[in-house]
Amino acid sequence: MRYWIRTASALSLTAFVILSMTAASADDKVEAAAKVVGQASNEKLLAELQRRFEKKRQASKSPSDKVLKRGLVSPLESLDDATLVEALKVTVRTRTIYGADDRKDWYEIKNNDVKPLARASVALVNASDTSLAAGQISLKARPLRQTMGLCAGERYGAQPAAAFCSGTLVRPDVVLTAGHCVREISDDQAISPVTEVRFVFGYRMEKSDYDPMKLRADQIFSGKEVLAGEKNESRDWALIRLGKPVPAEIATPVTDWDTGSVSKGQKVFVIGYPSGIPLKYAPGAEVRDIASPGYFVANLDSFGGNSGSGVFDQQTKRLVGVLVRGDADFVQDEGKNCNRVHVCPNTGCRGEDVTRLSVVSLPQ
Repeated sequence: MRYWIRTASALSLTAFVILSMTAASADDKVEAAAKVVGQASNEKLLAELQRRFEKKRQASKSPSDKVLKRGLVSPLESLDDATLVEALKVTVRTRTIYGADDRKDWYEIKNNDVKPLARASVALVNASDTSLAAGQISLKARPLRQTMGLCAGERYGAQPAAAFCSGTLVRPDVVLTAGHCVREISDDQAISPVTEVRFVFGYRMEKSDYDPMKLRADQIFSGKEVLAGEKNESRDWALIRLGKPVPAEIATPVTDWDTGSVSKGQKVFVIGYPSGIPLKYAPGAEVRDIASPGYFVANLDSFGGNSGSGVFDQQTKRLVGVLVRGDADFVQDEGKNCNRVHVCPNTGCRGEDVTRLSVVSLPQ
């Protein structure tokens, strides 16, 4: 799983054609170029990419013709193709040219209808990665940039990666997650038994410089038993009973389920813990494929660690599915020997699979 590029009409084609015609530029030029790109509006960037695309297209038809330009050359125009592309790679996460990484931290969520759903989202953490002292729980985890070997500048690289899966509180003492996140369902011996898993509420960024690794003891719950679940090519879900109910002041269960049909093009969003980092809300996705009776496919901004996340209808805010699998999260930047987020055009790559609620046993 990874975040998806949101493309704007001809923008994707323009950018990727230019990318295919260029070679990597020198590092010492990219930083200055990134500043130029960062100061330009999306409209100016689009116009510049289209101008270059048209220039290359015309040159391919009449190689001998020279393109003449009068007047001043803008800072964008002064960049060669390769340097511009490298600069766009640096600024891609804030550009609608290639699309935006739609993930938002807790403190960035402004929609009051989404906040209760985010509170009901729970991080699955191994008991061995928690410690209790003076009534406070501390999580043990390295920064994402270390666990994933990320390149400098990759988003959220400094945030800790403590969770191995996500879930949603659906009854005061029941969590819905993915079947492959549960040892008793998946038969994966590398996963801790459910009684050795801690279900952590409030693992989130309260502000930009917040430390999410310190939590109150009443925010963490032990798993008690597996109530039901499946793990196969079509169905992947599990219901876990906690050792005790979650108080309403911590989280209220998501009981508004939509078990009806899902439509192609339906707008959806996901809430969970991508790559194990603190809670992220990722809106702006849509359903791409509804062929399977057990799951649907959507271009959600999700990563490993999001497995088990709740997927919701953007308009009604009703729970419609459980995120279970997707494409590769990261790709290697061979020139720098580090990893970058794997990005795809909106209509490209495979998509993220979401188990339909219609195949999940309704908890009592």
